[in-house]
Amino acid sequence: MQDIENNRESLILQALAEVEAEIDYELSSASESGVETVNWLEAQRQSLLNFVEAKKKSIASIGTDGESKEAHSFPSVLPTSPDFDPILFLTLVHRNATYKDLQESTSRLSRKTDNQVERLQNLVRDNFALFIKCSEGIDIFADQNSDEGNNQGMQQLQNRFKTLDHLAQSASDQARNSFKPLLDNTDEVRKVQSALSVLQRVAPLLQVPSLMRQHIENGNFSSVVKAYRKVLVIDKHECDVDLLRFVRLKAGEAAQDARHDLELILADETSPANSLLDAIRDLGELLELLEEEGENDKGDEKNRGEATPRSSGQNASRVGTFTIDRHVICVRDHTPALACLLLQTTHFRSLVDKSVANAEATVERLFGGDNIEHASSLSGGSGISSSGNSSDGTPLRGRDKRWKFEVLEARVDATLRVVTLAKYWLPRLLQIGRATQESEKRRMARQRGSKKFDGGGVGTKIMSAGDVFKSIVDPALTRLVEHAAYCALGCANQGSKYKISATFGKDSAESLCAILNSPLPATQTAKCAADLAELAEAINESSEAMFPIRLTADDGDGMRASSQSPLERCSQLTNAAVIMIEQRVCIYSFDACARKCSISASGNGVFDGDALLHCVQKLSDDLTRSDECFREIEKGCLLVCQKCCEGLMSYVKDRSDAARLRVVAECADALNKTNIDVVREVSYLTSCEMENLESNLSSVISSLEKEMFGAFLDNVKRNAKSCARLGLIEVPSDYSQKTNKADELGPFPPYLASSFLAIVRCRAQVERALRDLSRSDGVTYQFLALQTASDGVVESICMELKSKWNQVRPGNLHVYSIHLQFLISTLKKYLSDDILSLASDTRRMLSTSGMGNGPEGLTALENLERLGRVYVMCLGD
Repeated sequence: MQDIENNRESLILQALAEVEAEIDYELSSASESGVETVNWLEAQRQSLLNFVEAKKKSIASIGTDGESKEAHSFPSVLPTSPDFDPILFLTLVHRNATYKDLQESTSRLSRKTDNQVERLQNLVRDNFALFIKCSEGIDIFADQNSDEGNNQGMQQLQNRFKTLDHLAQSASDQARNSFKPLLDNTDEVRKVQSALSVLQRVAPLLQVPSLMRQHIENGNFSSVVKAYRKVLVIDKHECDVDLLRFVRLKAGEAAQDARHDLELILADETSPANSLLDAIRDLGELLELLEEEGENDKGDEKNRGEATPRSSGQNASRVGTFTIDRHVICVRDHTPALACLLLQTTHFRSLVDKSVANAEATVERLFGGDNIEHASSLSGGSGISSSGNSSDGTPLRGRDKRWKFEVLEARVDATLRVVTLAKYWLPRLLQIGRATQESEKRRMARQRGSKKFDGGGVGTKIMSAGDVFKSIVDPALTRLVEHAAYCALGCANQGSKYKISATFGKDSAESLCAILNSPLPATQTAKCAADLAELAEAINESSEAMFPIRLTADDGDGMRASSQSPLERCSQLTNAAVIMIEQRVCIYSFDACARKCSISASGNGVFDGDALLHCVQKLSDDLTRSDECFREIEKGCLLVCQKCCEGLMSYVKDRSDAARLRVVAECADALNKTNIDVVREVSYLTSCEMENLESNLSSVISSLEKEMFGAFLDNVKRNAKSCARLGLIEVPSDYSQKTNKADELGPFPPYLASSFLAIVRCRAQVERALRDLSRSDGVTYQFLALQTASDGVVESICMELKSKWNQVRPGNLHVYSIHLQFLISTLKKYLSDDILSLASDTRRMLSTSGMGNGPEGLTALENLERLGRVYVMCLGD
């Protein structure tokens, strides 16, 4: 306690510094609970300042004897001192003690005081006799000295007191006159220092308006909201400081300007989606703060009608009102999310209208002959005016038909622009729609807790995100899809239940309408098919993402979901357009493939099945609705096969049997390989069984194969019959004698040699062209050709022998019988049953002499086999 008493000045200054630091901390936190803490700390600070001022004033009170009265005028912390100050004692000694601690200490002190009184009473009782004797002695001593110098001492004492009072008054007057300027300056300095300390403590609040302006210029509106929330700790109604009220006013003006800028961002069609979502969030938080402070509508009357850079693009009649293509929207009549959705959907509707108008203006300009560059190149720069007419008044489009192709290209470009527009705007509107839906949920939660909610009182109809999509987005997107379908298709496919309606050019010239309503060529159709597929994918994804937005507010407290997505009709129309244009892509692709295959078949005799397979594989990569195009794919494959067969027919025309065998070989390869590969790829493409396609393709190819191979077999049979003519039917009379001699061999019969040569040549021809290929029934082409040639040879010989039976001498019949026996034994495996029966009957008829069955006949047959073993070896496997 004595140390605190001796160092109380430094401790007071230290405590003062700590209190000021705590005040600065509470002001920087800027919370509502910190206001009471700041007031309590300010009271402590004033108390400490009073102690310091009291000490400074006591410095001037110096007596004439040079003794300072500071010790007598400055409060003390010692409880036994006459200048004891309880506030100073609590501030320095028990500054950090709580009220509970002080209360307990007071209770303990009271108990100690009671015990001390009791001990004094006991002491007096124990020593009462001594106290009586001391009291009597003191009374005797006082009576002896009271009469001697009482009067004189009192007089001297009074005189001294008067002198001291006079000197003190004189010193006080002189000090006051001498130190008055200094004291006045000290007071002013103290006031300035106090003001500076206050300004330092409230400096963060004073900087809020300028910081808000800086954040507005940088576009950092979330920082603007945070700064404005900080300045709201200033009570505009109860604050007595004019400077703080001024700061609050300027911050409110900056908040209104930030609100205007955020509204402009919501109405800007070029703002990115993320910027719009951030603006919705920041404007919502800012409006909540303005509503809490009752400043939501403040500044509307002030700013109404003023033309400032911040208000450019808005309706001058009311702040926050925007006009987009005659559609007037007031942002402040809706929640920020709903207002942004209304503005952006209106921009989307306007862009759709502009897209249709631009397409119509472009085709009208091209039809009118505004292609100046092309016109100048044709005319050499003379005789053509900018209006599209030549010098003789003939319209340029009448001489230059290029405008038709330019109109077709303009339709392709319009389709691409439509797809780009939809792919950019649909995800953008969906993000804003989801933000609007979240805002609606929060509004309904507040509505259930209170009758007052955003947009009006109970029973007020609030537009939802689903309503906006249904009333604005769906009609605009439907028109956009119809425009894209009209530009890409021109007209609907035959038999389609969806009809393509013209979106522009209804009042144009007849020739222009004919071009607009006609299908695009193959190349442009392929481009538009890819664009429409991307459009359908974007719309389908958007339609699926519309499920959360389909939830709308019910009349009660619940939520109800609409039966279908607002984009369902657009999705159906887009899918129908994609199916129609992909069907055309299939038709164009197979038509081009058919022309190519027909040229290759008629010129080179090749069945180009790889081209058909490549066409199907390319369609597999390009088509997105292949299961809806299976009829066109099936018909296209059949068309390609028919064109190939027709080309092969023209290739064979006026050509030899080698060309027919080449065609047969191509057909066989197509049946055994290409046909299977094509059917498999088509099955993968259409995800369904293609048994009809396989049977139809096989039927077309097999018919050509049968026709070509049948013609070849007819020629083979005709050639074999011509080679099997017997010639001179008479046999020399000594032939039988020569044949009876084992060492003499006659020549090999010429007609047999020519017949075997015809069969061997047929085999070589078929083997070179068809190798070991087989037909669908498993029989090889080589066997069929050899069978036909053998049947022709044997049939021709038998028929000629029967017809010339009467011309042959009976003695020579056995020779022909041996020849027939040789033919039957050599060609047995190739002969048909009918021909084999015919040969056997003929041989029996010739064997009247019986020689063919005896030893001589066997010897002659062996000699014949030796002579013709070369031919037999050529017919072997």
